[in-house]
Amino acid sequence: MTPTRRNFLQAGIPAASTWVAMTQALRAAPGSPAPANEEYWKLVKRQFPLDESLIYFNAANVCPASRGVLDRHLDFLRDFQSNPSFQNREKYDPIAERTRQKTASLLGCSADEIAFTRNTSESSNLVVRGLDLKAGDEVLITSHNHPSNNDSWKIRARRDGIVVKEVSVPVPARGQQELLDGFEKAITPRTRVIAFTHVTNTTGNRYPAKELTAMARQRGIWVHLDGAQSLGALDVNLRDIGCDSYAGSAHKWMMGPLEAGILYVRADRIPALWPSIVTAGWSDNLVGARKFEVFGQRDNPRLASIEAAVDFLALIGMPHIEARLMALVTRAKQQLQSIPGVQLKTSLDPALSGGVIKFDLARLSPKAAYDVLYSRHRLAIANTASGDARGLRFSPHIYNTMDEIDRAVAAVREIAG
Repeated sequence: MTPTRRNFLQAGIPAASTWVAMTQALRAAPGSPAPANEEYWKLVKRQFPLDESLIYFNAANVCPASRGVLDRHLDFLRDFQSNPSFQNREKYDPIAERTRQKTASLLGCSADEIAFTRNTSESSNLVVRGLDLKAGDEVLITSHNHPSNNDSWKIRARRDGIVVKEVSVPVPARGQQELLDGFEKAITPRTRVIAFTHVTNTTGNRYPAKELTAMARQRGIWVHLDGAQSLGALDVNLRDIGCDSYAGSAHKWMMGPLEAGILYVRADRIPALWPSIVTAGWSDNLVGARKFEVFGQRDNPRLASIEAAVDFLALIGMPHIEARLMALVTRAKQQLQSIPGVQLKTSLDPALSGGVIKFDLARLSPKAAYDVLYSRHRLAIANTASGDARGLRFSPHIYNTMDEIDRAVAAVREIAG
């Protein structure tokens, strides 16, 4: 039987050795992953072991892994535990290097610029601790940065006397220039680092990363980009953005394994970053960013499953994934803003937003709404109790359907009235 997109996806993700052949068959099959091709995305949804009664909108926290990732992880885990000999584990080095190359291709950079860590937090902290900074040097952040790219700098400031300055965050973002101006006004001759979030997990602000990086590089300022909410969600090209470092996790929008992360350091900047962990296997002779991933014994099967996650993204194509995600969130935002008593805190402009949607209800506290939406409608989301990011958070992904968007908004309309 000639393989088609339908029987390929219904059969599940094949073993790594058959990826090339099956990808070629999929690309030759009728139909396409266009944002509005609901039948295609329903087939994609079947590749995930999600409870059918659940509407899962929490990709900004953790995504379910596809069956292909789960199968690969479990296969390698069983193999590892049945034979943990050095001889059997020799296969992991070439797997890691192959995965490194695929990850680099996904992100538009060189394989030598990629290190595998345990999550975004670890990747960001490697940068926080690894840069040469002295008392009085300034680091610009925003209050909506994740703690790993916010509080970590403040701890370093307490230790070394550096100065951390927070740039105000408009909610929602009103324009890219406003976001750029906020940083430009805060820069001084002592500014050494700008650390910001590509898409915030708090309100969904999307920063103009390329433009902000260009502004900083003109002044010799290191740019660290937290990509937790863009890796696997947006079609990221790090060479085009031009940042000095970028951090991401496999367990969010990449739909990969837990406790697996990525650190990118631009090739010409690698010598400026000290390794924070040095143990057996570390050497000055390690090439490129590999010197930042020597932590001792690693969970090799987990690292191997990153490859399956990257393959799954490549199979569909990051431009298609971003287009579908933006179609989902645009539909949700347009409907939410029409509900009386709903305050949308995420911009409707795709240039100022990504896959994260934040909104508040006038009638109910975020926690009360969060509880009733789960208990009554099986809608799994996140909430923030107070502050300018107060509200409920939707973060759907490609395993969600337009029907789920409509049902979720209908549930919000019911409790908002």
